Parts: sequence; C-alpha cells; structure tokens
Amino acid sequence: MAKSFKVSIVTPEKTAFEADSVSVVLPGTEGYLGIWANHAPLVTGLKPGVVTLRDEEGGRIRYLAISGGFAEVSENKVSILCDSCESAGEIDLQRAKAALERARKRLLAPDQEVDLERAQQAAERAQARIHAAYLLEGHRN
Repeated sequence: MAKSFKVSIVTPEKTAFEADSVSVVLPGTEGYLGIWANHAPLVTGLKPGVVTLRDEEGGRIRYLAISGGFAEVSENKVSILCDSCESAGEIDLQRAKAALERARKRLLAPDQEVDLERAQQAAERAQARIHAAYLLEGHRN
C-alpha cells in the first residue's frame, strides 16, 4: 500500500481542497513536478495549470485548475497557496473557452487601453481550466 500525505490548497477566500493523497503533480514555474510521500523539503513557484492528485481509494484521480502561486513540501504535507482553485468537475467549459477567446482578442489587437500582462494571465488561467476539464473527460471515458 502506498504511503499517503496531506495536501491542502488555500486561496484568499477559503481552503479550496484538503485531503490525503499518494501522489501530486504540480505545475511548477520550471515545469511540472511530482511529489510522493517522504519527499524532500521544497518551496517552489507555481504557474497557472492543473494540479493532479491520486488518492489511495481505488487510485481515484482529481484534477484542479489553479491560477499559479506557491507550494511548500515539508514533513509529508503539501501546502499550495494560490489566487484561485477550481475542481475540474465544477468548470463550465463554454465559459472557460469564452474567457480564453476574450483574452486572445485583447492580446492580438492591443491598444493603449489593454494591460497585456493581465490579458496574458487571463489566457493562462482559462487554458488551465480548459485543460483540467478535458483531463477529467478523458479520464471518465
């Protein structure tokens, strides 16, 4: 039996997720990284992307879209601090696609009123949400 560890994802509004997992894959700023029980201590930046968690009960997999932030791994606990977190099952795919389209339009036709950095962040968040929703669909099929 695989060893589990605590995972918590906290946003400014709430604790978005808290459970035991046997593995976590995080969207690090330098690439995705995997965490297992007894991982070495680590603090890393996170980019917008999908957090993938596997629990012991039948190997259930969960996908959560995050907006980026920071993760700390210490003493068999993974703590993720991010601006937003959304479970793949809660994502409105059409809304996420519309948000991505709006962000792309702002990036492709910028004027003096457009904040390019903010538009890029919006596009990355929307892409993370879409990716999480597609991963869940693929996992169900």
